[in-house]
Amino acid sequence: MNPLDRLTSLFEKFPGIGPRQARRFVQFLLIEQPGFRTDLAEHIRHLGAQTSQCNRCWRWYSNEAKETPTPKGRGPDRSVGENICSICSNLHRDKATLFVLEKDADIDNVERSGYRGLYFVLGGTIALAAEEPEKYIRMRELLRRIEQDASALQLSEVILGLSATSEGDHTRKLLQEKILPIAEGLNFKISSLGRGLSTGSELEYADPDTIANALSSRS
Repeated sequence: MNPLDRLTSLFEKFPGIGPRQARRFVQFLLIEQPGFRTDLAEHIRHLGAQTSQCNRCWRWYSNEAKETPTPKGRGPDRSVGENICSICSNLHRDKATLFVLEKDADIDNVERSGYRGLYFVLGGTIALAAEEPEKYIRMRELLRRIEQDASALQLSEVILGLSATSEGDHTRKLLQEKILPIAEGLNFKISSLGRGLSTGSELEYADPDTIANALSSRS
């Protein structure tokens, strides 16, 4: 396989990118200055070393990101380990609400909606015909996180903020079944986003106002 085809095939692995768009990326790189390609390659090469995955919410964050200022005399919450992102370590966040979503990309949109609680990233959704759901998402990690927070009396609501797709709905129902016994025992609420989100839409592409409406009408 020649270099053009090899690079095209790599771009095709990106979510939502087909062969034609992948080839356009390659053509774009060819007409750019050599310095641009060098800079891009350098950033990709260092990406792993300059990012970490949070031990609490599982989102990826920059190691260079500055922590949110905390009250004088108190440091960020590092109780679960060293890899804690600035959202989870921010003492000003509402620890009573936990927003469960599919992927990191959803967080930016939810933040713009005005939500100021905490997050948990599932890492995907569960296929309708899946025989072992635990292999598709971080279900065990989520249940452990919920039990820990609820046992510490820090949790009053778990929001299942999944996309309004068939797989998103399927995942939400399975999670509700798993979380319900814990909620009944430790006294917290399970809610889902209201249908401000149109059927078939992904949270990543919803505008902040739509997400805000879906949050306010959750049930």
